[in-house]
Amino acid sequence: MGWDEYPSSFFLIFKGDFMSKFKLFIHRLLFLVIGLSVFLFPLFALFKMSFEVDGGYGLRNFSAIFESDRTLQAIKNTIIIALGSTLIAIVLGVLFALIIAYTNIRQKKLIELLVILPYVIPGYVVTLSWTALFAGNSLINQFLRGHGLPVINMYSIGSIILIMGISNAALVYLNLVDILRKVPREQEQASQIAGYQMKETLKNINFKSVLPAIISGIILAFLSSIDNFAIPATLGSSAGITVLSTYIYEKAIGFGPTSFNEAAVLSIFLAILAFSGIALQWWVLRKSVILDSTRPDFEARITLSSGKRLVTQWTSIFLLVLVNIVPLMVMFFSSLQIGYSRSLFDTSNMGFEHYRFILQTPHMYQGFLTSLGLTIATIFISIFVSVWAMYYKQRHDKKATFPLEIGASLTYSTPGIVLALSMIFYWSNVPHVYGTLGILLIAYVTRYLLLLLRGSNTALLGVNIELEEAAVISGSTSFEKWRRIIIPIIKSQLFSSSFLLFTSAFTELTLSSLLVAANSKTIGLTIFNLQTGGENNLAQAYSVMLTLFIIMIVLIRNYFEKKEMKNNG
Repeated sequence: MGWDEYPSSFFLIFKGDFMSKFKLFIHRLLFLVIGLSVFLFPLFALFKMSFEVDGGYGLRNFSAIFESDRTLQAIKNTIIIALGSTLIAIVLGVLFALIIAYTNIRQKKLIELLVILPYVIPGYVVTLSWTALFAGNSLINQFLRGHGLPVINMYSIGSIILIMGISNAALVYLNLVDILRKVPREQEQASQIAGYQMKETLKNINFKSVLPAIISGIILAFLSSIDNFAIPATLGSSAGITVLSTYIYEKAIGFGPTSFNEAAVLSIFLAILAFSGIALQWWVLRKSVILDSTRPDFEARITLSSGKRLVTQWTSIFLLVLVNIVPLMVMFFSSLQIGYSRSLFDTSNMGFEHYRFILQTPHMYQGFLTSLGLTIATIFISIFVSVWAMYYKQRHDKKATFPLEIGASLTYSTPGIVLALSMIFYWSNVPHVYGTLGILLIAYVTRYLLLLLRGSNTALLGVNIELEEAAVISGSTSFEKWRRIIIPIIKSQLFSSSFLLFTSAFTELTLSSLLVAANSKTIGLTIFNLQTGGENNLAQAYSVMLTLFIIMIVLIRNYFEKKEMKNNG
């Protein structure tokens, strides 16, 4: 190379280095703008609204809210319901996790499905099924009334606690069952050699090893309870039982001059409760011994005799069918009733009229189509953003995506009713967004993006960089590299994460209760409005159809998972 060629070579090197730094700057700026404008600014708008008073700022809204007896009652109800339902969830979750992980019973897949079912089915459907079970003309209440006993009233704090506890048991179970399988057998054997019985071994070894997971499950169940809107709104509103989530909703739809400001104050208080729980969970997990790298052991550790095994197995199935399947079956029979009937099983007064009405009336099935369209759009947007962000993070700059990840974590952890209110305050200032389905799509992406971020990050960790380099060396274009190498490797994990997003977004009620456009409804809001409007049979028929659709989606997901495992095996 001659001396005259050095300036051009230096220019090419400088140009390449400049372009690399410029691309880095642009990506960092993009992630920062998205993280702030889409995720964090709405929460800041909510915080700002809580302090606004007469054109200025002050604490008058806080004093007005916390001087109200109704606010104190709502806080009291929230804590009572959350603690009571969490206790039920932890007892059921730990019990069934122990049975599934350690005993030699059969039908474990069936029992696990029955445990998870109330969590997959939306809360307003579960609530409808229980109100059908204990309706005024139900067999149980007829029996109680006939024997001079008080009938069971589902519109009470006790009923809210029971249904919420059963629904949240799956959170504890899923958080614990795999960790129980990872406790090393050597520790149990050492305990037994030292002369301890199995009960003492479980107490001193197994439960101590998984205590952080149990505490984490307790916190998750508690957070889910204070975030829940559907169950308290369905059972509590008519009985005058107010919790923070329903109280915020009442304030947000109120017409007072300070309604929004007071709703913002309540939202901040509820958010502080939620973030405190999340911080406690993080601290517990940070201090815990990590068992994630240990392979789960699926062999039975508690060998029950034939008689005890059968009793445990069929008692578990009977109990779960009683609390999770029987209410759904009663709801189905109730949805067949046409007009008033003194008996639930009066076949002369049954038919499929409600189902025909739903399928033949556009404004009835429009909610299903709206929710389906919004959820599919949310999945595609979330996949695109998540794969792009996580790929850039792993291959180019680990720090660039921090604003996006922290923003997505905050909005996922924020109670739904709080996030919905923050969306109103922020996006109402943006033309052509508030009052359209666009704001609900933004809210869905904001709420559930974290699920795909986590899934994409895990999936892309399995893509070996040498495979990409080999593809480039062989002459493959970037499109071919993604189509032939990256996508086939990450598609299974993306499918699992998308399923979680689908089951959450498709049936959600909290966000749509405040954000849905005036001329449209989601499936959750359609069922909720039918029930609160006194159309119980129609609401039950719609819920039965929704439940069957969800079960079909779960079966399809299980089919593809088994097929994937078979192909990989």
